Amino acid sequence: MYQLEILQHPFSYTDLEEILAINQANIPEVGNIDDINRLNHLINWSSHLIVVREEEIAGFIILMRENQSYDSLNYEFFNSQGYPFLYVDRIAIKEGHRRKGLGQMIYSRTIEIAKELNLPTCCEVNTLPKNEPSLAFHDSFGFEDVGTKDYEDHSVVYLRRSS
Repeated sequence: MYQLEILQHPFSYTDLEEILAINQANIPEVGNIDDINRLNHLINWSSHLIVVREEEIAGFIILMRENQSYDSLNYEFFNSQGYPFLYVDRIAIKEGHRRKGLGQMIYSRTIEIAKELNLPTCCEVNTLPKNEPSLAFHDSFGFEDVGTKDYEDHSVVYLRRSS
């Protein structure tokens, strides 16, 4: 049975290794993380690190608040809007655990947190290459298009869900 868990400092090295491995297995749907040190930076900037476990970590989400020192152009898009927010930096589910409702479980908890904080939830999804499953998933949770960005190697749509 899967359990959601909001991880607190200090994080176990094993948990970090599992999260990094899941992240890397989900590229290009999520961005590359060079190593454990970079993952630690992401987590230190985050407001919430939520994992879903069975016997192992089956998936995770990293959430951030505004005004962190994060060097992401997509995150900066929301920072530049001038309002507080809860940003989905990345969510990934491990192979073998997909299509079991874990993404919905994680997002439902994320939206609860956003409501408790009275914040919109923000994220981006690739439109080139088009990530149709993610676009449909976010649409089912009531996310709305608030902008787009074309990069040299991909394009994204910026999405926002009111609390």
